[in-house]
Amino acid sequence: MRLSELAALVGGRLEGAAPPDAEITGVSSLHDALPGDVSFLANPKYAKQLASTKATAVLVREDCALPPPEAGGALLRVESPDLAFAKAVPLFTKPAIVRAPGIHPSAVVDPTAKLGRDVYVGPLAVIGPGAVVGDRCVIEAHAVVADEAVLGEECHLYPMVSIRERCRLGNRVTIHNGTVIGADGFGYNTKVGPDGIRVEKIPQLGNVEIGDDVEIGANAAIDRARFGSTVIGPHTKIDNLVQIAHNVRTGPYCGIVAQVGIAGSTHLGTGVMIWGQAGLAGHLEIGDRVEILAHAGVAGDLKEPGSYLGSPAVTKREAIRQFHVPRAVENLKADVAALKAQLKSLEDKLAQEGK
Repeated sequence: MRLSELAALVGGRLEGAAPPDAEITGVSSLHDALPGDVSFLANPKYAKQLASTKATAVLVREDCALPPPEAGGALLRVESPDLAFAKAVPLFTKPAIVRAPGIHPSAVVDPTAKLGRDVYVGPLAVIGPGAVVGDRCVIEAHAVVADEAVLGEECHLYPMVSIRERCRLGNRVTIHNGTVIGADGFGYNTKVGPDGIRVEKIPQLGNVEIGDDVEIGANAAIDRARFGSTVIGPHTKIDNLVQIAHNVRTGPYCGIVAQVGIAGSTHLGTGVMIWGQAGLAGHLEIGDRVEILAHAGVAGDLKEPGSYLGSPAVTKREAIRQFHVPRAVENLKADVAALKAQLKSLEDKLAQEGK
């Protein structure tokens, strides 16, 4: 593909030494690019690599103030380098694998299950009694759709995904390898009697409901409700290794990043963003457009929009203030020590003059 053709495809404006008819043959990072590659600069952290990259063209923002690469490449100025690069990548990579409709001979599909049109069921997959699978769904190898579970249209379950009994998925839900939807929530009663301590399991009789256009990463776990439903709102994106406990409810358009844990019955509003390894206690209310930063520990409700961090989590402004307090105290201690020394010197001088 010629550079000018790529520019037209991504809606970019060319600037630099590379000619419009230069051949683009691949995509790569700034660091690893070779002549013929197109790369992109979206994060200012990598701006220093722009000067030395060997890429023939680099996608940059319209307002990027940096010059073209020293190796004679060109800049392709676009509104969003990320989105433009996403358009370019499929042109130079193998297409995604598409499953042809059909049921593998080794799959187990209960006679009472209902499958829609053009469904693919892979090797050793299991679809249980009373389950419903919508049109054009893809159920990969070893995935399980348990009794009376319901999948909407165009869902994609990757290998080893388990959709437990009576859980419900909306349309276009994608779930990656090893994730479990609808395992029992963590609920127990402890009794102390004459025979010692007994731990009794509280029955977990609810389900999980997942809205349209949700994507869930690998090895995540979303527990069924004790009663009612654990709910994941539409367009929510959940990363790998996330734990969401029983009766949690998320609003639409939430983002939950790796190793986040959310305890039972906590509710998230619309557009909540939770970054890696944050932990949320149970029975909390998290308001719309709240951002919880990495490693935060949330022990109370966060109802106002804004960024929160720390443990216990506070507003970003308050966290910065708290960060500076120890330094201020140390400075104050040094000032007091200096004043004491000056006072002692003055007292000694006055004592000498008095003699």
